[in-house]
Amino acid sequence: MSILHFLRSKRADWIVFAIALVLVGRQALSYAFWGVVDIAVRLEIWPPDLIAFDAYGYYSQTTLLHEAVFVAACASFLAAFIALVLRARLALPLLVFCLVPGIADWVMMTSIPQMANDLSGYIHLIGHLVAVCALAYLHRRGFLR
Repeated sequence: MSILHFLRSKRADWIVFAIALVLVGRQALSYAFWGVVDIAVRLEIWPPDLIAFDAYGYYSQTTLLHEAVFVAACASFLAAFIALVLRARLALPLLVFCLVPGIADWVMMTSIPQMANDLSGYIHLIGHLVAVCALAYLHRRGFLR
């Protein structure tokens, strides 16, 4: 079986869809987790020694603008993931929209001294761009409804 024949098959569509689900799901799950941490820290119910991260110190340094950008990123990633699970065509524009608050959140996060050398944003960005390419492929193939 040639690679071109495979890429034209429905099996390739499902494999690309699974890859996109994993990538977007990881991002949505990550934002949901940190959203729970954010809320728990703000309510002062987060156990400080639960993870090896000074959550109280970090969130005491975030600005209102950063919080707004984070909430926008969290909501948009969750919406994009739900749209993707439903195989909706809206998943592609939602995921493209997620780039703006996602990158802004990362840039604002690295301005906080304890996160100054954080490289996770690069991994996040690469995964995001691969997912956008996967959704563009699926959109072009008519896989998304």
